Amino acid sequence: MRTLARFVSRTVLRLALLAALVVAAFAALSGVVDALPAPGDLWTRATSVAAPSRPSADTTPAVVTRVVDGDTIVVATDTDPDLTVRLLGIDTPEVRKPHTPVQPCGPQASDRTRALAAPGTAVRLEYDPTQDHTDRYGRALAYVWIGDTMLNHTLVAEGWARTYVYNHQPGRHANTLDAAQRDAQAARAGVWGQCPR
Repeated sequence: MRTLARFVSRTVLRLALLAALVVAAFAALSGVVDALPAPGDLWTRATSVAAPSRPSADTTPAVVTRVVDGDTIVVATDTDPDLTVRLLGIDTPEVRKPHTPVQPCGPQASDRTRALAAPGTAVRLEYDPTQDHTDRYGRALAYVWIGDTMLNHTLVAEGWARTYVYNHQPGRHANTLDAAQRDAQAARAGVWGQCPR
């Protein structure tokens, strides 16, 4: 009888301890869930936390003259009044590629670039020493800075562009762009959830 009483008493103690642990875990998890930001808040916090470092001191001032699509703009510099710039480290859905239909989110990505870098906008071009300065089409490859904000990063952070690494050689801001893309994916922003496939 004593053995049975001990068994029952230990079992009750174990069940009480287990119940206390379950209650504590539930309370902790509900606090975590309540503390999670809404998707829009997550998105704002994540993009501000993952902001890229400032450009190198060696940048080229320019003025936007035209937006071609989401990842390509035309600028005027002191030495070239008609320089086509492909935004480095990103890729947006196609809207103007020959023999390619307009891709989902392509018009929205182009519109967003046009809103952020409208003709007349002063920018700075940052070339990356780890990357080529031009692509096979003769376009300059650069990070485009508007004040202290990198256009390339903003487009990725808002979900209108994906990161793009050419020839398995990540650029200077690759880690920051990757972090912004993860945040955009989690928020299902832009190409990650807002456009029909």
